[in-house]
Amino acid sequence: MKFSIYSSRIRQMIIFVLSAIVLPCGMAYGSAASGSGMTLSKTTFARLPGWERDNQAEALLAFRQSCAEIVNRNPESYKAALQEHVSTQTWQAVCKAAAALHQADNRTAREFFESWFVPFHVRDREDSTGLFTGYYMPVIHARLQADKRYTVPVHALPDDWVKIDLGAFYPDMAGKTLVGQVKDHLLYPYPERRAIIKGALAGKARVLAWADNPVDVYFAQVQGSSLVELPDRQRFIIGYAGDNGHRYTSIGKILIAKREISREAVSMQSIRAWIMRHPDQAENLMNQNASYVFFKKLDYSQPLGTEKIPLTPRRSLAVDQRYLPLGAPVWLSTSVPAYDGKHASKPFQRLLVTQDTGGAIKGIVRGDVYWGSGDQAAYIAGHMNSPGQYWILLPRTQA
Repeated sequence: MKFSIYSSRIRQMIIFVLSAIVLPCGMAYGSAASGSGMTLSKTTFARLPGWERDNQAEALLAFRQSCAEIVNRNPESYKAALQEHVSTQTWQAVCKAAAALHQADNRTAREFFESWFVPFHVRDREDSTGLFTGYYMPVIHARLQADKRYTVPVHALPDDWVKIDLGAFYPDMAGKTLVGQVKDHLLYPYPERRAIIKGALAGKARVLAWADNPVDVYFAQVQGSSLVELPDRQRFIIGYAGDNGHRYTSIGKILIAKREISREAVSMQSIRAWIMRHPDQAENLMNQNASYVFFKKLDYSQPLGTEKIPLTPRRSLAVDQRYLPLGAPVWLSTSVPAYDGKHASKPFQRLLVTQDTGGAIKGIVRGDVYWGSGDQAAYIAGHMNSPGQYWILLPRTQA
């Protein structure tokens, strides 16, 4: 299908017909509920703040990245949030239409989204405002062999690491997993960060690189990926391979509770600055986060999201997949810290794609924007802590 068939008149006819006869599961009536407290309210693209000012062609490229995974989903076994409203076959039909758009410009991309999707305002019960933060790809300075300076291991997934899909054993626990280690044919909890730092992984996990700064490795684990730079300027990217199964604890919240940093001033930069001022307390502070992340070397120029899709700076969003499906376009309206030094913040209204998850990304109206790498990305991601709203775009058609 070539997009040139979408003249204005024909496109309006398509929208009218599809909206009238194939909106799934009662959504034509304006709202639907999915999950505890989640409400979706149907709206129009004209009512999305800033919709006409965005470059949807960039979002279309990110969406097509997700389509590479969506078209291979098994409709019989794949279960995701909002699956009761929009089937896997429907998403696959939209992806086929997206694949037919070669070198789409902004107008063509905007018309594609308007023709194939309907926007729904996401609410947590009656509250449509939630928290939106940012993450980025940090840099780790490392060597492939340890020496007196490079002593901090960047671990691959351990040999005795096991992840269990509880839904495979108990259908009512679908989506829940358990991580542990096997000893004498029995499963035990995996060691916490403190024990791993003390050597609990010795001989059990390959070391991808040896870093010169434990704080850099810690923040790479929080972000879920990193650029590893070797002394000869060679570089490679590491991405999330798994974790030790322990709950993530924000060390920023710990410093706030101890009144070391104010709530208003907390950021990645302020946390790092505190650690640099208190090197004798750094290890103990980081160990209060029992979660520990393992990495793998990637063959991509960008880190991979949860479904192994390369992330796109300023277009990929991490969400709680208990509520939102991965691979879905989402219109986000929030604000971000200004990097120009002249303004405290500026509006951020654009189309993103749900391509990632995170241990700290929990809740219905909650998201984490991927900013890429570099000083600007680090600054914005480190300082972004903004209220905002979003609208999920759901396909109009049933395949």
